[in-house]
Amino acid sequence: MDAIKISVIMPVYNPPQEFFRDAVESILNQSYKNFELLIIDDGSDKYIEEIVKSYDDSRIKYYYQENSGVSVARNKGLKLAQGDYIAMADSDDISDEFRLEKQLEYLEVHQDISLVGSWIKRIPQNCVIKFQENIGILDLLADCCVMQPTIMFKKNIVEKYNLYYDEKLVCAEDYDLYARAIKYIKMANIQECLVNYRVYESNTSSTKREERIISSFIVQDKLLDLLSSDEFIKRKILDIAYKKKNKISSWLEWLFSIKNLYKDWKKYKLLTVFGLEFNIFSKSYNRIN
Repeated sequence: MDAIKISVIMPVYNPPQEFFRDAVESILNQSYKNFELLIIDDGSDKYIEEIVKSYDDSRIKYYYQENSGVSVARNKGLKLAQGDYIAMADSDDISDEFRLEKQLEYLEVHQDISLVGSWIKRIPQNCVIKFQENIGILDLLADCCVMQPTIMFKKNIVEKYNLYYDEKLVCAEDYDLYARAIKYIKMANIQECLVNYRVYESNTSSTKREERIISSFIVQDKLLDLLSSDEFIKRKILDIAYKKKNKISSWLEWLFSIKNLYKDWKKYKLLTVFGLEFNIFSKSYNRIN
């Protein structure tokens, strides 16, 4: 039997049953077959274990832990993984049939890249979110431009650079990981949609928006600290990063009179104009005390 090539880590905490089944089956039905699926049950109700046991597939490995948070669950998966590559998957999202195959091929062809993500399609809105292929520190400063449930990376970087998730963080633990990783590795996004990303009322992306915003600003501080200790230079760097991301931001700030959002996170706005969402940030850098 061939050695396991890819370990797929899926933390689980009480997702809707039909969403969980869709997520599991989207992995089991991958075109690439040489993988293990590590399901880390973070203290869910009994139905999760029952669903897992309904699948007769030796690639599934089920582990239960008392509720400790998603970062603890992911780190447990990282320590248990036997594959040369790690793919992350969320318990309510749907991976494209060719996701593992395409990401493995990308990493093997692009030897300088250690972590790769992809575009996502938000469902049920059916809105495709695109991210740039090559990711630099300025790109990360402007936004978390790598989506957690899309990533695959080389396992050897975890121990080499201590790239485990920060278990103290409630939100933006993935953004924090990328901010630490960018010091050591190159990251990229495949320029196509490989994951259908669910957005619904009770999932984390909907219920913890304010916490994510605060945590994201703290991660930005860490990234800026890598570049300079001078506060004036940091303001200029952040200004460049936001201009690089979206040239329309200055016009939107003027139109809606939104200022100094970095200092006062409560003024952060998610605007919807004609059905399109705009994340409005301040171009003025003021450190959160």
